[in-house]
Amino acid sequence: MSDPSPAAPERDRAAGYAFALAAFGTWALFPLFWNQIDGVPAIEMLAHRVLWTLPVCAAALVLSGRMTEIRRAFDSLRTIAFLALSTTLISINWGTYIYAVTEGHVLDASMGYFLNPLVNVLAGLLLFGERLRPLQWTAIALAAAGVAGAAIAAGQISWIGLTVAFSFGGYGAVRKLIDVPAIPGLLVETLLLAPLTAGYVIWLTIEGTGAFLTSGLKIDLLLLASGAVTALPLMWYVGGARRLPMSTMGMMFYLTPTGLFLLATLLYGEPVTLGDVISFGFIWAGLAVFTVDIRRNARRKNRATAI
Repeated sequence: MSDPSPAAPERDRAAGYAFALAAFGTWALFPLFWNQIDGVPAIEMLAHRVLWTLPVCAAALVLSGRMTEIRRAFDSLRTIAFLALSTTLISINWGTYIYAVTEGHVLDASMGYFLNPLVNVLAGLLLFGERLRPLQWTAIALAAAGVAGAAIAAGQISWIGLTVAFSFGGYGAVRKLIDVPAIPGLLVETLLLAPLTAGYVIWLTIEGTGAFLTSGLKIDLLLLASGAVTALPLMWYVGGARRLPMSTMGMMFYLTPTGLFLLATLLYGEPVTLGDVISFGFIWAGLAVFTVDIRRNARRKNRATAI
């Protein structure tokens, strides 16, 4: 699929921004959900997350009369191979994120998502031939300085941060390379994982060590809800990524780690150093510069169209 051009319909770009904002805002609040599932190991939560995402996607396609779109995912071996790759990447991301949240490493997850937009920008430059304007380069430099400052202050970048950044950045890039709509693509991805995750949940049930149906109604309902909580923002994200440049998605993505940062520090009491605060300021400055550039460019296009 080709990258959206400057001449793309304005309503399509507006829909892209709406999808992206919905996805990133929801992900920023994810710890509030996953921390409610007390006492369930991260790997078991991941299995249920995959398992219950499948019926949500299937229901969405049935209700919208779009089940025939599944065929597009099997049009070629190339599409199947790319979906297998995106399935692997998103599974790694989901599992790492759940582990980070439930083990008290929300700040590490936040830093990973601060890194993710830089991975998106790199993918845009290398894979999609995107070009950045001077102010956008300035914004990227500010954000990179903020991330580097945080790494220097901490003395290292954790494996959680690196894994979260590259797995999700890679996922977005792979999905942008294939012409498969958001919901059918996610359904195929969960179908590919379903035999493994269903088998694991069944094995836990037989062994009597699984949390589902043994840990109370609250846990059961939360595990069931994990499908919708997973599917909806991911559908929105893919919808945004298919309509907007990777560089724009990259900068907008800072909404998610900003929310995670605030939750980690204000709600969960994870310690914050002066270096963290300075780095955070650099990243927000980069986001502000990028936003100004987008608005200036939009006004310039509107004036040109009016003429």
